[in-house]
Amino acid sequence: MDLNKQKKIKIFKSMFKIREFEDVVKQIYRDGKLKGHLQTCQGQEAMEVGAIEALSKEDIVFSNHRGHGHYLARGTSSKKIMAEFYGKVTGTNQGRSGGMYLVDAKRGMPVASGIVGGNICVATGSALASKIKKDNRVTLSFFGDGATNIGFFHEALNMASLWNLPIIFLCENNQYAEATKREQHQKIKKISDRAISYTIPGETIDGIDVIKVYKTVKKAVEKIRQGKGPVLIECVAYRLAGHSAGDLGIYRPRGEEEEWNKIHDPIKKYKKKLLEEGILTLLEIEKIEEKIQKEIKEAVKFAVESEEPLAESVGKYVYQEEDNE
Repeated sequence: MDLNKQKKIKIFKSMFKIREFEDVVKQIYRDGKLKGHLQTCQGQEAMEVGAIEALSKEDIVFSNHRGHGHYLARGTSSKKIMAEFYGKVTGTNQGRSGGMYLVDAKRGMPVASGIVGGNICVATGSALASKIKKDNRVTLSFFGDGATNIGFFHEALNMASLWNLPIIFLCENNQYAEATKREQHQKIKKISDRAISYTIPGETIDGIDVIKVYKTVKKAVEKIRQGKGPVLIECVAYRLAGHSAGDLGIYRPRGEEEEWNKIHDPIKKYKKKLLEEGILTLLEIEKIEEKIQKEIKEAVKFAVESEEPLAESVGKYVYQEEDNE
């Protein structure tokens, strides 16, 4: 389960790309150049990259409203995601969804859900399909701490437990359900303890440590492929930005965000680890960051210059279209 040098560097590139992409797109929203909503995942990059790197290419991933990082970690083009924000035909959904409903079926990401917890039951259905087809695929469902209070979560865990389904329920506990601190909406200390009710394994880990996330999910995947059923993993981190681009986070205690940003930023932590291990030098890190920054700038240019959807195509993709060939 040890990671080689190339894999560790790939993980860093992926984490930094997510951060850079969202920093850029957040500024675009604040400049009034884009409409709609933008929920970023700054501070959660280790959970996203670590978990997705532990999967095979054939496995299935279901994302949520805060899902740009999931898609970038899976390998979806930053140009196509940016174009979707701009509502262009070159976007992941041909400009019809915006950032909350991205799709990349070729990479095993059928759809993201803008409804809190909305993907959990759909992901459970995916796992049931895999069990029926015996395709040896594992389904991974991402959701936040707030989603663990709704019926979808409990119904899905119950069904997955009863039918021994090949699924990982991964809770990205970022401390806040929109503007509500977790301690104000849950009395339990660990969300993973909810697995006990369904007699499935539950584990709480440091969601800021990307290697810890990778190894934990990798271990879960291996057990699930052996027919040992579902698992609930709680990754604890901190949302370093507001709920959406227009949210300044004034509901947070004074100094809380600054403290987490200084001590618990997953990218800063992983970068320090790579330097200490001699995996990368400062100069090599700077070159990687510059290359990614250039990529994101090119993604913006691509999105701006791409064509708008034609008005007469508004009814397209509403229903599955017949193959006339």
